[in-house]
Amino acid sequence: MGSLSSAPRQLTTTTMGDMANAACMADGFDNIQKLPNPVPGCPNFRRVPGFKVYCCGQPTIAGFEAALTKVCGDTYPKDGPIIWFNLRQEPDVYVNGEPICARPPNKIGEYAELGDVTRDIAKSNEVEFLKQCEMRKNENGG
Repeated sequence: MGSLSSAPRQLTTTTMGDMANAACMADGFDNIQKLPNPVPGCPNFRRVPGFKVYCCGQPTIAGFEAALTKVCGDTYPKDGPIIWFNLRQEPDVYVNGEPICARPPNKIGEYAELGDVTRDIAKSNEVEFLKQCEMRKNENGG
């Protein structure tokens, strides 16, 4: 996805750019849950049929624990090896247990295709976004 360019039928991607100009957007919102049997704090948690592979929206800190409890139950140890992939393009930080992501200011509340985001770009953006959040917190008295 992307935005329409001046040429018809052409899509262009949006890039994150400088984290100092990024907008903070809450990952949770009213009516995010679309699937039956919700797991608290873990929006749209689901299992890929036939596999022990699970998917969800960006969980809260409590949602991570709720998802692990749902997956592991009393059978599997939660302290054993568990692999959790985050496939987000935007950096994400947690504020009071709630996920907040950095978005291009013109892409708040909508899907933002950010182009060819590599692991190194994602990590760099994440570190810089955390710095910006800390700085904004300190400038605004907490």
